[in-house]
Amino acid sequence: MAIRERKGRKKPFLVYWRNPFTSKLESKALATLAEAEKLDAFVKYQLTYEREAFRREEVEDLALSHVQTLETVFYLYLRDRNFEQDCLGRTLSAMQSILSNYGDTEIEQVDREVLADMLKTLSAAGLKGGTISRKMGIVKAVLNWALRNNYIKSVPLFPVMPKIETARNVPPSPDEVAALYRVALPHLRRVIILGFMFGMRVGPCELFRLRWSDIDIPSRVIRVPNAKKGNTDPWREVPIKQSLMALIENWKAEDKACASEYVVTYKGKPIRSIRKAWKETLQRAGIKRYLRPYDLRHAFATEAIAAGADYGTVAALMGHKSPMMVLRHYQHVKTRQKLMVIESLPQPELAAASV
Repeated sequence: MAIRERKGRKKPFLVYWRNPFTSKLESKALATLAEAEKLDAFVKYQLTYEREAFRREEVEDLALSHVQTLETVFYLYLRDRNFEQDCLGRTLSAMQSILSNYGDTEIEQVDREVLADMLKTLSAAGLKGGTISRKMGIVKAVLNWALRNNYIKSVPLFPVMPKIETARNVPPSPDEVAALYRVALPHLRRVIILGFMFGMRVGPCELFRLRWSDIDIPSRVIRVPNAKKGNTDPWREVPIKQSLMALIENWKAEDKACASEYVVTYKGKPIRSIRKAWKETLQRAGIKRYLRPYDLRHAFATEAIAAGADYGTVAALMGHKSPMMVLRHYQHVKTRQKLMVIESLPQPELAAASV
């Protein structure tokens, strides 16, 4: 497996690999490096888990097959959705066990009974409720896509998913955020500000994709690239707080010197993970409780609601289509808010009557 660039061509990026059965070198030319990286990840997955796919002599287009199976429709779905490389890898990994057991099932035969058996198999493997729901959610997305593209006539009724026990982490307080910021490395300081002050998803789906071309300093707006999580808009506008303008302008001046395209980089290169840096920063800040980088986004919602923002506005700033997502997942009612409610309640006369 490799990617080679051939300059001066319309499709300069060539992905090539060796067929494990014919020993022939196969390849495909693509227009962009991003497309090449996605195909490279996909073929690597097939070479590891789906080697039988390379037995086919005709692999030009799975859609030409007379009999469509769950596996072939899944691959067509992936090709149509054009996921980011990281998302593609996670989706392929999540479907590995399902395809090994049910991949040869004709797509029209995937009915309620097959889905129930699929759920039973996943449960027997000892997977947690959230993991099972995520895997079955991909199957449902594939079947919905198959319906829209006329591979099936209807989507079968899905079985009831297992209960998901979600751990609710108390998001970092402003004091904890300040403590983290003081001891953080420069690139992590940017993550802290963008997560806590702008509500971005901390990870490859949003924050690590942010480019300087997405930040309109004269208009004081960041156009955040939306994650593919239900919101069909490609981006959302988040205003820049006036007090943060000087900081962001300084970031831009620093990056202009090294011609950095992305806002968050480490040693001039885009990052994919901050797990190690985050853990070390928590230790230096003296924070012993469990906190995730994603909890910065939860803190944004908490502080915005505590400041009196309505749920619809908070949802729009966070990239949710519905305020219900904020109500269900992001609001952490603070002790001081509860105290304000208690103190505001009318109190009856409690003086004891004389006997």
